[in-house]
Amino acid sequence: MLTPQVTPPSSLSSHTPAGQPEFVALDLSYVCILCHQVLRDAVQTPCGHRLCQQCGEDYLREGTPRPCPYREEHCEALSPAEVQRDSSARREIRQLPVYCSNKARGCQVKVKWKDLEKHLAECYHEPLLCPNRDRGCDAVVSRGDLSEHQLTCDYMPTQCEFCGEVLPKLSKERHDNEVCQKIPIRCPYGCGIDPIPRDQMSRHQQTCPRQIVVCKFASMGCRFKGLAEEVALHEKQSMKEHVHQTTQQMANIDLYDLDIQKEMQELNDLGQEIRQKVKDIEEEMEEIQHLVKEAKSEGRSRKLDVVELTERIIHVEKQVEELRPEVQQRIGSDLNILREKVRTERERLDRLVAAQVMGEGATADPTTSRTDPFEDLQKQTRQLGLQEAKLGELDLRFQILETINYNGVLLWKISNYYRRKQDAVAGTALSLYSSPFFTSRYGYKMCCRAYLNGDGMGKNTHFSIFFVVMQGEYDALLPWPFKQKVSFMILDQSGSRRHLTDSFRPDPNSSSFKRPLAEMNIASGCPLFVSQTILETSNSYVKDDSLFVKVTVDTSGLEPI
Repeated sequence: MLTPQVTPPSSLSSHTPAGQPEFVALDLSYVCILCHQVLRDAVQTPCGHRLCQQCGEDYLREGTPRPCPYREEHCEALSPAEVQRDSSARREIRQLPVYCSNKARGCQVKVKWKDLEKHLAECYHEPLLCPNRDRGCDAVVSRGDLSEHQLTCDYMPTQCEFCGEVLPKLSKERHDNEVCQKIPIRCPYGCGIDPIPRDQMSRHQQTCPRQIVVCKFASMGCRFKGLAEEVALHEKQSMKEHVHQTTQQMANIDLYDLDIQKEMQELNDLGQEIRQKVKDIEEEMEEIQHLVKEAKSEGRSRKLDVVELTERIIHVEKQVEELRPEVQQRIGSDLNILREKVRTERERLDRLVAAQVMGEGATADPTTSRTDPFEDLQKQTRQLGLQEAKLGELDLRFQILETINYNGVLLWKISNYYRRKQDAVAGTALSLYSSPFFTSRYGYKMCCRAYLNGDGMGKNTHFSIFFVVMQGEYDALLPWPFKQKVSFMILDQSGSRRHLTDSFRPDPNSSSFKRPLAEMNIASGCPLFVSQTILETSNSYVKDDSLFVKVTVDTSGLEPI
């Protein structure tokens, strides 16, 4: 801080006035070299230069001597203790002539800077807020025009002469016409009575001789209305017409009553039909439950076979995933065993068919001697179908094993494109899964899912493709969430190499890229990858009814296990 050697008594008169007025003429000797503004609370250096007190304090804040900011030949190094108050400059600056701050609004007055604030408190052109601002007026007017504005201000407070409520001037008309309950008004029926307060008019209208009333037979269709005496005369003269209207109305009521009775009868008939259908359904349900119990009882003898086959299939799946040299031999052996079982079942079915044709009541299985041969035949057919499906699944897994990849790249050929596209349109097979591929021998396990007829926003218009993180054998050793960049590419088969590409980086907060808790995570990718029109009409991407999809996972940054 500056610590002048001589400190005269301080007073408000020694301080520079507030603001930045427009000076009539400002000598450069009154301008601070640091802030380039008029000196505020001027101080002086030993070499005679002037600074603002605050600018000087900021310049010498570190407390060590610094060169004078004017940097003239005779200037000396400055320290806080050598900078003193310049009372003379302060007095002179306060006496400098300035223009009124309202010069642009028309005020031509020039005053000493120290008197500017006093002048502004009386200046005719000083802008002021309307006193009715709290009632909604946002006008800003000069002091000289304020009185005239108040006389015409829409928000000037006005008191209702009838109810005494104080309200803005602009609301007075609506108040008189709609709100005020004490203002006298005339009868809307024109009865000639003197105006009465609005809150008494409702009671008057009930007894007003000019009140408009309707005919007593209005509910029967009569539309006449008028004064009370006119309605009475009308009712007396129109009795025949009223009787006719009443008769017609009663006839309409009778017809309506018949319609209601007819509808009620139809509802009763419908209810009876529904009750009969419910009864039929209940009987069918009882029969189905009985058949299910019989099927469960007859199927117990085959449960052990199913369990044995299931365990063998699970064993084969685990062996396939381990990818050891002897896996192919073991799979072949298991396939032969299953094929032998299929052959045995087929022979069994043949014997059942022959027995039925010859009218025999027994089969090779002693448990079937007590059942219908056709039921046994159906059971065996279902069992054979399940076994063949398991064989097909094992064959598919064996094919996947032959095409598996461990470098983060998948080349997927989608054959029979148009047939599979029609399956997707029909809803029988909405999507296709690729074979799994890996980032390394012990890396992330992944696959792709394609929607030939689109999914989500791309439904019916686009080819959609998604990336799926699968549950792998070595997930416990891998970093999670999955963060590698994924690129999709549909290959151009025309030789022009105009491949269709897109890529994304996984969102680490998405559950799609966390460690899988089930066989597969939720798929994530590109629902609007490419328009089906572009894909199918260019003759570059679907060729020989086949489509090639390439998926590349960036493996950079992955440390080997």
